[in-house]
Amino acid sequence: MFKCILFFLLAFAAAAGPAWAAETAAAPAAQAAPAPAHRMKQYFFVLLKRGPNHSQSKAEAEKIQEGHMAHIRATAESGQLQIAGPFDDEDDEWRGILIYDVKTQAEAKALCDADPAVKAGRLVCDIHGWWAQQGATLK
Repeated sequence: MFKCILFFLLAFAAAAGPAWAAETAAAPAAQAAPAPAHRMKQYFFVLLKRGPNHSQSKAEAEKIQEGHMAHIRATAESGQLQIAGPFDDEDDEWRGILIYDVKTQAEAKALCDADPAVKAGRLVCDIHGWWAQQGATLK
């Protein structure tokens, strides 16, 4: 039995190669490496929904959309907005999402309320606290 266990350990060491042997020799068995710290950070997820007011003329709606996009660019440049984008389905109630990096939900609401499309009633914001690993990115 002992020979079988010894054979298995030697076979494993040979298959793992010199890197495994160097790692095991460098680190004493009594000291395990600490687990990496995963820090969570709160963001605010905003679901943009179709608002109650779509009575604007085409020219006025285009001007509101330009203001909406300028607001998105400004909040992104300031670091308050991490990511934003529309949904594909033009006929659906859901219009897009925003992820704000601000300290409170009240700050996220103030940013939403400052959006020209929200002011005009073309969009409404549904805001939720959302947690993600600090430093996480889309891939």
